[in-house]
Amino acid sequence: MTIRDVAEAAGVSVATVSRIASGSDYPVGARTRERVEAVISALDYRPNQSATDLSRRDTHLVGVLAPDMANQYYAEVTRGIEDAAQTAGYQVLFSSTDRRKGRAESALEALLRRRVAALVILGGGDEVSLTRKQVTAYGTEVVLVGRPSDEFPTIQTDGESAGQEMASHFVGLGHERIAFIAGSRGSTATRLRLAGVRKTLRGAGLANPATARGGYTEEGGYRAARELLEQAAPGERPTAIIAANDRMAIGAMAAANDLGLRVPDDVALAGFDDTPISAYVRPALTTFSLHSAQLGAEAMQQILDREEGDTAIRHRTVEGEIVVRASCGARPA
Repeated sequence: MTIRDVAEAAGVSVATVSRIASGSDYPVGARTRERVEAVISALDYRPNQSATDLSRRDTHLVGVLAPDMANQYYAEVTRGIEDAAQTAGYQVLFSSTDRRKGRAESALEALLRRRVAALVILGGGDEVSLTRKQVTAYGTEVVLVGRPSDEFPTIQTDGESAGQEMASHFVGLGHERIAFIAGSRGSTATRLRLAGVRKTLRGAGLANPATARGGYTEEGGYRAARELLEQAAPGERPTAIIAANDRMAIGAMAAANDLGLRVPDDVALAGFDDTPISAYVRPALTTFSLHSAQLGAEAMQQILDREEGDTAIRHRTVEGEIVVRASCGARPA
């Protein structure tokens, strides 16, 4: 009889069984405790002492795997996770994939081997490949932020709706030639936001946006904006550029300035994420706020709910909103 047999019979996580069986003082609901203790007694479960010691050491650890910790968006999401984790008595381990598949695989394996109680994976890039089979052996809860999944709980914003809202904002300002700077290849966020932009432009009877790839960095945004602005035929230069994140939008702003173009008079700009720096560049950047810290807090709440026996695969959405600043040419609210 194993701890996983007890967890399955009681309808709770392995970590919850471990806490109760080991006599941990971590708070567990009275009904959950009674149910687990009844199953332990009925199945005559005897915890292995070495496994119990290991579980005691690591059961309050949450692993966070992010694509790029230099990105302020991910820093804000992890802040939300860490604040909620500390309140609940957990500690957080961070690791970055640097958007590289090999590094993602080794970082994921390292976190799982630490026997973290839960794992939060940030971002929708294709460098992370994870299945339920991989984590079952470790008894680890998994929550995904910004990545759709049928196997795991998810927290995300509606990327397509966000793209639609941002494009509608520019169409409402009278723009007809709107371009888009995409992030990394395989990025879920880029795919959904671009789909939303295209949907709005089609509905308005406008052409699909010219696109260039910026890889989610300022340097990439700079290069992509120069490509869009310099290679357009006469009279076809975009009058507005939507970047898939704020870092690329800030790079695009620098490119416009270097080309002698005024923002927003000659070309209007907007990004996504509402990172702290977006309010302090000049002109201040119009952006779509994803309420990043709330995404992190919601991810941690999913973990706590599952620790208390809610084993359903739930998909939660955090609503975002456009933050209007000077870079789009509209009067800020």
